[in-house]
Amino acid sequence: MAFVPASSAAEARELGPARCEERTREVRGRLAGVRGVAVVPADGGFETARRRTACLVLGAHGPVYGPLGRHRAPGSVFADTATMQRRDCLDVRSAREVRLVSCAGRYDAQVLGFTRLAYDVTLAEAPAAADRACAREVPPRDYGFDPSVYEAGSRTAAGAWKSGVHLAVCTVRRQNGGTMEGNGP
Repeated sequence: MAFVPASSAAEARELGPARCEERTREVRGRLAGVRGVAVVPADGGFETARRRTACLVLGAHGPVYGPLGRHRAPGSVFADTATMQRRDCLDVRSAREVRLVSCAGRYDAQVLGFTRLAYDVTLAEAPAAADRACAREVPPRDYGFDPSVYEAGSRTAAGAWKSGVHLAVCTVRRQNGGTMEGNGP
């Protein structure tokens, strides 16, 4: 996600991890189930690493597929729900194809947050269970969405069930199925 410079290998060891935490804080705060890792160069590799520490964001419970944060292009298809971020606007083309779109235009849903479902919830039960859990735990009204117009929705994916994480992405959508516009409330 980033690189942080250092004047020496000792400085990289001492300050690199904290600087990486700071540089990746925003993107980690927008994702669910990730952790930051600082790759600090060894003394002998400090010059080869161009005098810097590499700051990574990794999945805490499995891989994170695709670009993150500002490295994502509008119109790109999400490879997995694990890369959906809070306040992403979604163009839902099918149950399997969801694209990142600008929140300034029209979109079908917006990501509000995340929740985890119980371990005994099967993948087949996940969509309905996730909608209920998201309505209860990440209610759109808490984000300024009028409950007479909007409702909680969710996205689930097989990867979260294969890894045992049971992560659900909580979204908001119009009750009538219409598109949303602008940046919301």
